Amino acid sequence: MTKYIDLHSHLVLKILNGLNAEPIVGKIKFQKIAFLVLKNFDDIFEFFDFKPHKFGPFSESLDYALEESKSKEESIIENETIKITEIGKAKLSNLDSISNLNVKEKINKELIEKTIDTIKEDFKNFTGKEILAFIYKSFPDYIDDSIIADSIDYKNIFLGLYERGELGISKIAELMGWEFQKAYDFIRKNAKLLIL
Repeated sequence: MTKYIDLHSHLVLKILNGLNAEPIVGKIKFQKIAFLVLKNFDDIFEFFDFKPHKFGPFSESLDYALEESKSKEESIIENETIKITEIGKAKLSNLDSISNLNVKEKINKELIEKTIDTIKEDFKNFTGKEILAFIYKSFPDYIDDSIIADSIDYKNIFLGLYERGELGISKIAELMGWEFQKAYDFIRKNAKLLIL
Protein backbone atom coordinates (compact mmCIF):
# COMPACT_ATOMS: atom_id res chain seq x y z
CA MET A 1 0.00 0.00 0.00
CA THR A 2 1.35 3.41 -0.93
CA LYS A 3 1.82 6.23 1.56
CA TYR A 4 0.95 8.78 -1.15
CA ILE A 5 -2.42 10.44 -0.62
CA ASP A 6 -4.09 12.62 -3.25
CA LEU A 7 -5.00 15.71 -1.24
CA HIS A 8 -7.88 16.61 -3.58
CA SER A 9 -9.56 13.19 -3.39
CA HIS A 10 -8.99 13.04 0.36
CA LEU A 11 -10.62 16.44 0.87
CA VAL A 12 -13.63 15.51 -1.28
CA LEU A 13 -14.27 12.46 0.90
CA LYS A 14 -13.65 14.41 4.13
CA ILE A 15 -16.15 17.10 3.12
CA LEU A 16 -18.77 14.57 2.08
CA ASN A 17 -18.25 12.58 5.29
CA GLY A 18 -18.32 15.68 7.50
CA LEU A 19 -21.25 16.53 9.77
CA ASN A 20 -22.29 12.87 9.98
CA ALA A 21 -22.19 12.51 6.19
CA GLU A 22 -24.78 15.27 5.69
CA PRO A 23 -25.43 15.41 1.91
CA ILE A 24 -24.66 18.57 -0.06
CA VAL A 25 -27.15 19.82 -2.61
CA GLY A 26 -25.41 20.83 -5.82
CA LYS A 27 -21.88 21.07 -7.15
CA ILE A 28 -21.92 24.85 -6.75
CA LYS A 29 -22.62 24.51 -3.03
CA PHE A 30 -20.00 21.75 -2.73
CA GLN A 31 -17.37 24.02 -4.33
CA LYS A 32 -18.32 26.91 -2.06
CA ILE A 33 -18.19 24.79 1.11
CA ALA A 34 -14.76 23.51 0.08
CA PHE A 35 -13.67 27.09 -0.63
CA LEU A 36 -14.86 28.32 2.78
CA VAL A 37 -13.19 25.40 4.57
CA LEU A 38 -9.88 25.87 2.76
CA LYS A 39 -9.84 29.65 3.27
CA ASN A 40 -9.10 28.77 6.91
CA PHE A 41 -5.93 26.88 5.92
CA ASP A 42 -3.61 29.07 3.87
CA ASP A 43 -0.91 26.38 3.78
CA ILE A 44 -3.11 24.02 1.73
CA PHE A 45 -5.47 26.51 0.06
CA GLU A 46 -2.96 27.18 -2.73
CA PHE A 47 -3.02 23.51 -3.81
CA PHE A 48 -6.66 23.81 -4.85
CA ASP A 49 -6.17 26.77 -7.18
CA PHE A 50 -9.57 28.45 -6.77
CA LYS A 51 -10.24 31.01 -9.48
CA PRO A 52 -13.11 33.42 -10.17
CA HIS A 53 -15.71 31.57 -12.24
CA LYS A 54 -19.20 32.20 -13.54
CA PHE A 55 -20.66 30.93 -10.24
CA GLY A 56 -18.04 32.18 -7.79
CA PRO A 57 -14.77 30.58 -6.68
CA PHE A 58 -14.11 27.34 -8.54
CA SER A 59 -11.35 24.75 -8.37
CA GLU A 60 -11.06 22.64 -11.49
CA SER A 61 -8.88 20.09 -9.67
CA LEU A 62 -11.49 19.74 -6.91
CA ASP A 63 -14.25 19.31 -9.49
CA TYR A 64 -12.17 16.62 -11.20
CA ALA A 65 -11.61 14.87 -7.85
CA LEU A 66 -15.36 14.92 -7.16
CA GLU A 67 -16.10 13.40 -10.58
CA GLU A 68 -13.40 10.79 -10.02
CA SER A 69 -14.90 9.87 -6.64
CA LYS A 70 -18.25 9.44 -8.38
CA SER A 71 -16.75 7.20 -11.09
CA LYS A 72 -15.08 5.07 -8.39
CA GLU A 73 -18.46 4.83 -6.58
CA GLU A 74 -17.03 6.63 -3.55
CA SER A 75 -19.76 9.24 -3.91
CA ILE A 76 -23.08 9.48 -5.69
CA ILE A 77 -25.00 12.38 -7.14
CA GLU A 78 -28.77 11.90 -7.22
CA ASN A 79 -31.08 14.79 -8.07
CA GLU A 80 -28.09 17.12 -7.58
CA THR A 81 -27.58 15.83 -4.02
CA ILE A 82 -24.01 14.67 -3.40
CA LYS A 83 -23.41 11.91 -0.84
CA ILE A 84 -20.51 9.77 0.26
CA THR A 85 -21.05 6.02 -0.22
CA GLU A 86 -19.96 3.15 2.01
CA ILE A 87 -17.10 2.60 -0.46
CA GLY A 88 -16.09 6.23 0.03
CA LYS A 89 -16.27 5.93 3.82
CA ALA A 90 -14.09 2.80 3.70
CA LYS A 91 -11.56 4.56 1.48
CA LEU A 92 -11.49 7.59 3.77
CA SER A 93 -10.96 5.37 6.79
CA ASN A 94 -8.14 3.60 4.96
CA LEU A 95 -6.55 6.91 3.90
CA ASP A 96 -6.73 8.22 7.45
CA SER A 97 -5.17 5.03 8.83
CA ILE A 98 -2.17 4.97 6.47
CA SER A 99 -1.26 8.55 7.25
CA ASN A 100 1.70 8.68 9.62
CA LEU A 101 1.08 12.06 11.19
CA ASN A 102 3.24 14.00 13.58
CA VAL A 103 1.63 15.92 16.46
CA LYS A 104 1.17 19.13 14.42
CA GLU A 105 -0.36 17.21 11.49
CA LYS A 106 -2.77 15.40 13.85
CA ILE A 107 -3.88 18.74 15.29
CA ASN A 108 -4.33 20.15 11.76
CA LYS A 109 -6.32 17.06 10.71
CA GLU A 110 -8.65 17.48 13.68
CA LEU A 111 -8.94 21.21 13.00
CA ILE A 112 -9.81 20.59 9.34
CA GLU A 113 -12.47 18.03 10.33
CA LYS A 114 -14.00 20.44 12.87
CA THR A 115 -13.93 23.24 10.31
CA ILE A 116 -15.70 21.04 7.75
CA ASP A 117 -18.41 20.20 10.31
CA THR A 118 -18.81 23.87 11.25
CA ILE A 119 -19.01 25.14 7.66
CA LYS A 120 -21.42 22.39 6.62
CA GLU A 121 -23.60 23.13 9.66
CA ASP A 122 -23.50 26.90 9.12
CA PHE A 123 -24.45 26.67 5.43
CA LYS A 124 -26.60 23.53 5.24
CA ASN A 125 -29.82 25.55 5.00
CA PHE A 126 -28.46 28.03 2.45
CA THR A 127 -29.49 27.72 -1.18
CA GLY A 128 -26.83 27.93 -3.87
CA LYS A 129 -27.73 31.58 -4.52
CA GLU A 130 -27.61 32.43 -0.81
CA ILE A 131 -24.15 30.94 -0.36
CA LEU A 132 -22.99 32.78 -3.48
CA ALA A 133 -24.30 36.07 -2.08
CA PHE A 134 -22.41 35.40 1.15
CA ILE A 135 -19.19 34.56 -0.70
CA TYR A 136 -19.40 37.46 -3.17
CA LYS A 137 -19.78 39.93 -0.30
CA SER A 138 -17.10 38.21 1.83
CA PHE A 139 -14.59 37.65 -0.99
CA PRO A 140 -15.23 40.25 -3.71
CA ASP A 141 -12.09 39.17 -5.62
CA TYR A 142 -14.09 36.16 -6.84
CA ILE A 143 -16.83 38.19 -8.55
CA ASP A 144 -14.85 39.07 -11.70
CA ASP A 145 -16.11 36.29 -14.00
CA SER A 146 -19.51 35.87 -12.36
CA ILE A 147 -22.56 35.75 -14.60
CA ILE A 148 -25.00 36.29 -11.72
CA ALA A 149 -23.32 38.57 -9.15
CA ASP A 150 -24.96 41.68 -10.59
CA SER A 151 -28.42 40.11 -10.56
CA ILE A 152 -28.32 39.01 -6.91
CA ASP A 153 -30.59 41.01 -4.61
CA TYR A 154 -28.20 40.94 -1.65
CA LYS A 155 -30.45 42.92 0.69
CA ASN A 156 -33.42 40.59 0.24
CA ILE A 157 -31.28 37.46 0.43
CA PHE A 158 -29.68 38.60 3.69
CA LEU A 159 -33.09 39.71 5.01
CA GLY A 160 -34.46 36.23 4.27
CA LEU A 161 -31.47 34.62 5.98
CA TYR A 162 -32.04 36.87 9.00
CA GLU A 163 -35.72 35.90 9.16
CA ARG A 164 -34.75 32.21 9.09
CA GLY A 165 -32.20 32.75 11.85
CA GLU A 166 -29.21 32.04 9.58
CA LEU A 167 -27.56 35.49 9.82
CA GLY A 168 -27.46 38.08 12.56
CA ILE A 169 -27.64 41.85 12.18
CA SER A 170 -23.91 42.27 12.83
CA LYS A 171 -23.02 39.85 10.02
CA ILE A 172 -25.41 41.58 7.63
CA ALA A 173 -23.80 44.93 8.50
CA GLU A 174 -20.36 43.43 7.83
CA LEU A 175 -21.37 41.83 4.53
CA MET A 176 -23.13 44.94 3.23
CA GLY A 177 -20.41 47.30 4.46
CA TRP A 178 -22.91 49.15 6.66
CA GLU A 179 -22.68 50.61 10.13
CA PHE A 180 -24.57 48.45 12.64
CA GLN A 181 -27.29 51.08 13.03
CA LYS A 182 -28.03 51.07 9.29
CA ALA A 183 -28.35 47.26 9.29
CA TYR A 184 -30.54 47.41 12.40
CA ASP A 185 -32.80 50.03 10.80
CA PHE A 186 -32.99 48.01 7.57
CA ILE A 187 -33.99 44.86 9.46
CA ARG A 188 -36.44 46.72 11.68
CA LYS A 189 -38.14 48.31 8.67
CA ASN A 190 -38.24 45.23 6.43
CA ALA A 191 -38.20 42.06 8.53
CA LYS A 192 -41.39 40.15 9.19
CA LEU A 193 -39.97 39.27 12.62
CA LEU A 194 -39.81 41.90 15.32
CA ILE A 195 -36.45 42.83 16.79
CA LEU A 196 -36.66 42.73 20.56
